[in-house]
Amino acid sequence: MTTRTTQTSRVARHTPKRRYRPDLHGIRGLAILGVVLFHLFGNGRVSGGIDIFLTVSGFLFTAMLLREAAENDGRINFLAYFGRLFRRIFVPAAIVVVTTAIAGMIILPYTQHTQMLREAVASLLYYENLELINSQLSYDAAGPETSLFQHFWSLSVQGQFYLFMPFVILVLVWLARKRNQPAVFWLGGVLAVTLLISMAWAIIYGAQSQDEAYLATSTRLWQLAFGGLVAIVIDHLRLAKGLRFVLGWVGLFMVVSTGFLFDGGQQFPGPLALWPLLGLAFVLFAAAQDETTERGSVTQLLDNKVFNWIGDYSYALYLWHWPLLIFYLTLRDREAIGIRGGFVILAAAIVLAMLLNHLVERPIQSWGRRATGQRANTIPIAVGLVVMLVFSNIVANYIISTQQETAQDQEAGYALDTDTYPGALTTLEDGPQAPEVDTYEPNGEELAGVEQEYITQDCRQDGRNEPGSYEVTLCEDPDAPDNPSATVVLAPDSHAGHWEQTFKTLGREHNWEVILAIKYGCNFSGVPNEPGNDYCHKWNDNFMDYLESENIDLVIAPGTQMYSRPADEGFAEGAQRRWEQIAATDTPLLLIRGLIRPGGTSGTADCLVSGNPPEECGGMVGDAHQPNPIADEDLAETTHTVDMNPYVCPGVEQGPDTACSAVVGNVAVWYDNSHITPQYATTLAPIMEREIRDLYPELFTS
Repeated sequence: MTTRTTQTSRVARHTPKRRYRPDLHGIRGLAILGVVLFHLFGNGRVSGGIDIFLTVSGFLFTAMLLREAAENDGRINFLAYFGRLFRRIFVPAAIVVVTTAIAGMIILPYTQHTQMLREAVASLLYYENLELINSQLSYDAAGPETSLFQHFWSLSVQGQFYLFMPFVILVLVWLARKRNQPAVFWLGGVLAVTLLISMAWAIIYGAQSQDEAYLATSTRLWQLAFGGLVAIVIDHLRLAKGLRFVLGWVGLFMVVSTGFLFDGGQQFPGPLALWPLLGLAFVLFAAAQDETTERGSVTQLLDNKVFNWIGDYSYALYLWHWPLLIFYLTLRDREAIGIRGGFVILAAAIVLAMLLNHLVERPIQSWGRRATGQRANTIPIAVGLVVMLVFSNIVANYIISTQQETAQDQEAGYALDTDTYPGALTTLEDGPQAPEVDTYEPNGEELAGVEQEYITQDCRQDGRNEPGSYEVTLCEDPDAPDNPSATVVLAPDSHAGHWEQTFKTLGREHNWEVILAIKYGCNFSGVPNEPGNDYCHKWNDNFMDYLESENIDLVIAPGTQMYSRPADEGFAEGAQRRWEQIAATDTPLLLIRGLIRPGGTSGTADCLVSGNPPEECGGMVGDAHQPNPIADEDLAETTHTVDMNPYVCPGVEQGPDTACSAVVGNVAVWYDNSHITPQYATTLAPIMEREIRDLYPELFTS
């Protein structure tokens, strides 16, 4: 017994003390308030509050878990641990997730429902940051199309840490007990190594894809580890009173100034994120010693009623503010909320936060303290697991049903009855008139599913800038003829891909094989080692190698880009050099002028299915009314260009302020803010043949 007690004492030596820290409660509330205020009034800037939030989580839970395991013979009461988590964190979050999802089904356009529900489940199961990465949804400033659950990415990182950290602590305490050494030394070493590796990875990953690095758990571990290291050393760092006084105010300045000094969205979680984290550490060090709070100190400031009140409601405020912001923008059809809107949302979020706190958070905590036996732990865990299971099952069934309906529409093909849905044919002088119909095509579920169909095709290389993303992957046509008369390749990005059905329709008529070589977001460009774009350059090089090794009869590519709304037009840097390289392989090249992009604050599909007039859901002509700029380029003999804008927006020649309808000839033109629907692309096929038959007569001999 004495040996065990001695060993436990040695293993538990130097573990963090157990005490309530009002300064920590205050700084956490201040950090979350900063996040909310910057979301509402910061024009997309990042406050640094999330970095502090994660570090505080590392500080608190590292100390708590190490103390429990070291003082209890290497054991952690997992039932009590997860019971606390479910009561304090999961239950309020689950209420917000379910409520937001239900409201989203009512308020958001149908086209957003499937992705919104996917993210609701991801938020409930704490992998929303991974869902955002996999869906290629970056951490953006709020807009009508921004995810309702985007703010759950940080809670997901936190939840993943809470899940695996107890097991790390148990292993380290076991090793410490085996060697009769203080567990804090083992943990400190592991946290230090984790900090260095994770920070290095944040730098590397950020250079490859900042959007993903911002959200990834692996790049955020160093901030959690930083908090753990502060928890380990804070009770052993003895500082003079005057130094602590100064450190506290310096630290508070660093915390508050972060959002004004740094572009966190582009620079965090790299080394510059040390600025707010060191500020937090200074604030904590200022109150580390058990002495009377000094008058005029930061500790005294953070321990007043205002900051305690903010800390009490900060979690609920964080949960509510973001969906309210997105709902406001959607209902008002705006891209920005303005000052008045910001205060309206803030007031509503505070009211909902107080209701959630008083009706849910406090009662469940009070019940947990009163409950006898294990009921305080087993009941919240059981209820939480049931909510996870039932909600996930409901969402899964909805998504499967939607996908089946979309698949049935796709199996029927994209060709429409041209008597009823003539589409682009109505733009011709000798074209048909569109009859009156009840609705356009594609509509509803089919229009909502177009984007997901394109994104989820494995043969298309995604837009990530990471190893392996520079390989040329091909989407081959399963219905291609056995002995095609010609092989046509669409490349390199999604603006080539949206012509797929145009050329597959022509391919079926003229015995072509139509292949797609797509890397999202990657133009034909020739800028080596461009920051954040080097893998696109490598993809370009590999595509040239592919052309040299294959007998391709025609490459079809976007010639210009319409960059914004109203459309302004330009070439990708170095594009002309790539065109010359393609010509040097003796491969004919067709450059299609960039198409007009729709305007509005929401996606075209969202705008249409919300019941808005098609005239309000299309774009403005912009630069497209001017002559095709590609025609002025010194093109190779086998390189030609066409301009299809007159067949997408009738009246394009009338000037830059001419409005384009999102529905032409009873067919929806765009499925988002830059890509045409496959149905409309199909109606463009006979027009495309008119445009290119004389340019490439050898393709039309069959």
